[in-house]
Amino acid sequence: MADFVRKINPKKNKPDQNKPDQNKPEENKPEENIKKDVKEEVKQENICMVGITNNTPYDSSELPNNATTFYTTMNYSEFRDFSKIVCFESETTNMKFKNIINYIKDPDTRVFFDFKCCSDCHSGSTIQDEHTMKIVYKFINYVTDKGCNIVVGDHSMAAIFNNWDASRLMYYRSPIQIETQTTSGPYKMTGLKQDFINSIHPVLKNLGDMSSEDKIDIEFINMSGTKIYNIIPKALSKVKVISKGKELRNTRYYPDDMDTVVNKDQKDQKDQKDQKDQKDREDNLKPVHCELTYKKGKIIVSATHWCNLTTVNSKVDVNILREKYFMQYGNQATAEFDAQYDSAVKSGCTNTVNRVISDSVKYVCSNVSTPYTQTKSTKSPNQNTAIQNIPNPNTPLALKISALNNCDNCDNCDNLEQDQTINKNSKPKKSYYNHYMFGKKQNEQNEQNEKNKPDQDKPEKDPK
Repeated sequence: MADFVRKINPKKNKPDQNKPDQNKPEENKPEENIKKDVKEEVKQENICMVGITNNTPYDSSELPNNATTFYTTMNYSEFRDFSKIVCFESETTNMKFKNIINYIKDPDTRVFFDFKCCSDCHSGSTIQDEHTMKIVYKFINYVTDKGCNIVVGDHSMAAIFNNWDASRLMYYRSPIQIETQTTSGPYKMTGLKQDFINSIHPVLKNLGDMSSEDKIDIEFINMSGTKIYNIIPKALSKVKVISKGKELRNTRYYPDDMDTVVNKDQKDQKDQKDQKDQKDREDNLKPVHCELTYKKGKIIVSATHWCNLTTVNSKVDVNILREKYFMQYGNQATAEFDAQYDSAVKSGCTNTVNRVISDSVKYVCSNVSTPYTQTKSTKSPNQNTAIQNIPNPNTPLALKISALNNCDNCDNCDNLEQDQTINKNSKPKKSYYNHYMFGKKQNEQNEQNEKNKPDQDKPEKDPK
């Protein structure tokens, strides 16, 4: 035993003899750490998002193509051809298919296949037909085994989970149960900021980054027939709930809500009642966004659409929102956002600032243009550009009017912002649209009167 100790002791003393050598790497450690940090900051995750839909999707949300994001779509006829090529690993001459396959093979790219909510989902009963439904399940099994992710929402969500167990093709029993009741109209969604940041979906992650509060609070106007789901208790360990929500009935309404006008007294009474019943409402919240671990990938579930976002009630970090604008849309769109936001701040109207931020968050999350984020019109320059920014009052959603700020001859804008709405079925007598058009016509009349004034003064100027 003594001999063994003698052999070990000299080895313990060796590091003491090399003290100068030990100090050298300590001097270089900060530089190495800086290099590692720089590499981590420079490295950006690439995204490949494939939307599977028909020509008329209910969910018009999409991602913009830029340096780190590749977005494309395919119909179900193309999807059937693509699934054969991917699952059987056969060759193809289709460049779109080749690009997607290359992204699947790239370890630095997250690939998402987004089954859009559309008429092919038949209100959540099935996707096209029984044959296509089986192809969808086989495709999900194959691509998730390769590390890809699946996105489903509303009717596509209902179609996939309603037929999950009956297909006998999935890895385990369905963890989600679709309810028979549906929702429509104003809808409120809440969730924790950190849960959004931890999500692998780029939109959910961006929303978490932009929030400056620990709790995110957003309102939507859901289309009629929007599906509701619950998580089966036995499957809670496999599902991560990101957000929850509830339909707003007889609570608070905003200027962009449909078919409802609530005066100030009624609104105050309802707000007080909401505070008393807050605990009951929280107990009845339904999951909106969740992530389900499946094989080597994940299935991201959504019960609403980002294109239906109307109001962001929680605070947003404007600097990070601006960074998202720049990363997704470039310098021109960022400059337009800066101009709109600065104009709203200078106006001193809190409602206008909140409206600009809400519309901008919607644009970042869905790439759907709003009155504040519309691209330049391709119509002839002879047409009035201000009127082009006014949405059709018969659209299914009540949209805000950015051109309202151009009404210089009205002192009642603030009152209208509190009380008036746009009716989805008919042109209202009092609305943002009529209010703007009245101001526009009044401005044109004033300009015409000013032009006619010099003609009336000419007889006085002629006799010199």
